[in-house]
Amino acid sequence: MMENINIIWFVCLTFACILFILCLVIPPKIIGRILPFFTAFWPNKNIQLDFQSIAYVALHRNVVNRVIHYSIFVDAFAWLLILNDLWSGFLFIALLLFVVQTFLIKEFKFAILANLILATILMVLLTLFDNHIQYLMLWTILSAALRVIGHFFEPLPPFLIDNSGQFAPMSIATLKKLGLFRVIALLPIGFLAEFLSGQPHRLFLVQINAITSKLYQCHAIMRWKNVVIRGIKSYKEGIKQESVFKDYCRFFKK
Repeated sequence: MMENINIIWFVCLTFACILFILCLVIPPKIIGRILPFFTAFWPNKNIQLDFQSIAYVALHRNVVNRVIHYSIFVDAFAWLLILNDLWSGFLFIALLLFVVQTFLIKEFKFAILANLILATILMVLLTLFDNHIQYLMLWTILSAALRVIGHFFEPLPPFLIDNSGQFAPMSIATLKKLGLFRVIALLPIGFLAEFLSGQPHRLFLVQINAITSKLYQCHAIMRWKNVVIRGIKSYKEGIKQESVFKDYCRFFKK
């Protein structure tokens, strides 16, 4: 069975890469109807930590879903260990990109702390994990699936149904508005999005931000307590009132 995990993981990776490309080339008003906050996968948005963080808070309000999404912290290291097993050069490239990304965020202390945390834990794990890569692959698949289930406890994100910018309650009525095709499509698309989100350059940085922001005075990024306030406000009042989502909301103007 574990031999098949490699095949399944590479299939997931292939389709996830296709989804990433589609996020870049499909007109925003179209892709945004089936993948909320698709711009989070754009490379330039990965250095806009306030955007990523406020969106993360707004999308994960249910306590069950928040707990489930802590799996992302584990995913980040699982991805790095898998890359190292495939080819050590992949690990070097991933770490180099991580360093560049963190410094492009322009919060020096955050960049230092993020890289120290990543490097320290990774060094320990590299000495512990040997010939367990299939289990790590299985973890990244199952944790992504579990996070999709976690979103069942949340309302539907903005712009899936209309242009109001409001979160819509998860109900039969709202699912009917989505239509059968999009309801079915949201499951594999959501899984692939969560699969990608486990990579160290994605939501791992948001969680590092939540952990470390109390340790220093922020200059280029928002303090986490303010992120939470604005994320909750976006959740309750809609995202059109939030300045970091202004460019995203423009895609859905009539």
